[in-house]
Amino acid sequence: MPSIRKFFAPLLVSLLSATTIHASEFAGPYVGAKLGVNRSDATGNHYQTSGQATFFPGIVAGYGFDVDRFVLGVEGFADFHSRSTTKNDAGVDVRFGMPLDGNVMPYARIGATGSWPDTRLHYGAGLEYKIRQHWSVAVEYTGDTSHYDGGHRRNDSLTAGVHYIF
Repeated sequence: MPSIRKFFAPLLVSLLSATTIHASEFAGPYVGAKLGVNRSDATGNHYQTSGQATFFPGIVAGYGFDVDRFVLGVEGFADFHSRSTTKNDAGVDVRFGMPLDGNVMPYARIGATGSWPDTRLHYGAGLEYKIRQHWSVAVEYTGDTSHYDGGHRRNDSLTAGVHYIF
């Protein structure tokens, strides 16, 4: 047990010294809702769809940490675009942003999403704007692809949403 403490104690001290709690406008826990449009394609032996588009709602919840002048966080999401070729999706992403002028933050995200037909790499980029003390709006592009059973699926989404930051 002492060897585990010797490993984790310095790691914890390093993380705490690099992390400033709630210093930026975008650090801390948040929840949100979004609306978007999803465009999906599927090709392969069993399925062929080209350019199917659908409007959809979604939800997000996450936590952002200040690390130096960046915000590093984790976000869970669910997109309810049941008419796309991959049906409804849910997943977890790591979000990396850099606040500019206090109330604007461009960010990138990468993680995993999946429900049907499989788990996929999820990626994207967005821009968040703080409009009030606890409220922000965000626009973002996300995408994912999968190869399965001799086929290929692609999902691209463009969303706009609102976040409540605690």
